[in-house]
Amino acid sequence: MTRILSFDNILNFRDFGDYPTTDGRHVKAGRLFRSAHLASASETDLEKIAALNIGLVSDLRHKPERTRQPNRWPDGRAAKVVEFPDPPNASETMAPHEAFTKYDLQHANDARNYMRGSYLARPNDPAFQSSFVQTLRFMADTGEPILIHCAAGKDRTGTLAALILGVLGVPQEVIMEDYMLTMTAVDIEAYLTPASKMMSQKYERELHPDMLRPLFHVEPDYLAQSLDAIGDLDNYLHKTLGLTEAERLKMSDHYLTP
Repeated sequence: MTRILSFDNILNFRDFGDYPTTDGRHVKAGRLFRSAHLASASETDLEKIAALNIGLVSDLRHKPERTRQPNRWPDGRAAKVVEFPDPPNASETMAPHEAFTKYDLQHANDARNYMRGSYLARPNDPAFQSSFVQTLRFMADTGEPILIHCAAGKDRTGTLAALILGVLGVPQEVIMEDYMLTMTAVDIEAYLTPASKMMSQKYERELHPDMLRPLFHVEPDYLAQSLDAIGDLDNYLHKTLGLTEAERLKMSDHYLTP
């Protein structure tokens, strides 16, 4: 199957179905999609999205990101939208990773440590848990195609995609392969120099491409932090997120081949 989908102005758009599960079944293709934001979608892009019949969009971006770059969506296509619920004390102007880049980033190792820490914290963050639960429950209730995304479609999206695939029974080594596909889907090195110039201007400080590289890349150790934080998947799904075994079985019925 064609896993990495081509769009004019949407990066990292991928079908993360059609993976094998530990019980010998397969995740259905054409039901699970992940991407970067949709703010720059062209008319052709919108036509392609319309053809996917997506029933839910789970937008994991913080409110300042959504405000600056609101998603475009095909006219006449209704989809439920789950927006990330920022906590009451959240900044109205910057997402946490933006504040880190502006005030705290000095060396590449700072960036790598920030990424590892954010992945580790994400599964136990109540706001992320809310987005996770709403997405999984929609899947159990409807079986409709979904699109999950954040800004670049790799970090916040990567944790939720890993959770979804894990719930459906995809082995961890396959989940990691899907996560690392960002390095194939996007020529990240080509974005580093222009991004460093833009961010240096924006934040009024020198941000060398080497400092930014760990923020732009994906690394196995990043996702490993989220997987470690999730721990026992059954316990996380049922006790932490509050989903029932019946809901998990419905997800399997909807999204796995017989």
